Amino acid sequence: MDPNQPGKSSSTKKWLIGCGIGCGVVIVIAALLITGGVLYVRNLVKGFEDSEALLETLTEKYGRITEFTPYPEGRIPAVRIERFLEAREATREQRDEIERSIALLDEDQEIDMESGGNIFQKIKLGFGLIPQIAGYFKARNQALLDAGMGMGEYYYLYSIIYFAWLDKPLLDGPPISFGTRDEEIRIEDWDDEEAREVQRDLSRRRIHRMLLPMLQNQYDRLAEGSPAQFSQDWREALEAELEAMEEDRYRLPWEDGLPEVTTASLKPYRTRLESSYSRLMNAIEISMEQR
Repeated sequence: MDPNQPGKSSSTKKWLIGCGIGCGVVIVIAALLITGGVLYVRNLVKGFEDSEALLETLTEKYGRITEFTPYPEGRIPAVRIERFLEAREATREQRDEIERSIALLDEDQEIDMESGGNIFQKIKLGFGLIPQIAGYFKARNQALLDAGMGMGEYYYLYSIIYFAWLDKPLLDGPPISFGTRDEEIRIEDWDDEEAREVQRDLSRRRIHRMLLPMLQNQYDRLAEGSPAQFSQDWREALEAELEAMEEDRYRLPWEDGLPEVTTASLKPYRTRLESSYSRLMNAIEISMEQR
């Protein structure tokens, strides 16, 4: 069959498949450099530098992500849930803006790289998406500083609330994904399920690396206290969860269900927490790790 025939087009349309919105950002930045948009890229980097500076301030004040110690009694204090919701609300405008851009990008998901099609329109949209993402991370980090919350506590609550309790899909995120032409990783040859499996494993490993040390910190703090301070059921549940996570590096914390002591503290906030979740933003929100 002639590779230029319509029957072949489905394969040439899909080399941008596989590793999430982050690779797409890299592709767009590369396009900017090639077309001489150096000043624009510098401005974008400045945007990300601002968020990094705020992250450094958060780290100095509250410690690194993995140093966070969750509440040893298992109950999440109401004031911490309120602070989490304050930070989420403070970034709602930035999340909504990115969601609108992603929705526009998804109107024609497949792009034929040979014929061009609407590729320039997509790149133009991508130009706007990068500073929007930079603006979101800057706003989020500032919101956490204003709320008196570190990145570790934020990621802990995000994972516990949305994944363990509200059962949100880990792979929620933009319906558009991007890949590379790397000769060693022929992403364009994967089918959709293979790509999703890789993305799922990467996401699970990222969250596992961040939260396993937190749960160990939580258990250590619990062990330091008097046995009368904590229920035996909670102590045994935390021990079992730690053991399960140590045995399975892809396990999410409490993926079999939260203990009752934790769910009881979240139930009064269910409606507000549901409203604070962004399906399209999820992949972007959990993509950043503290180096």
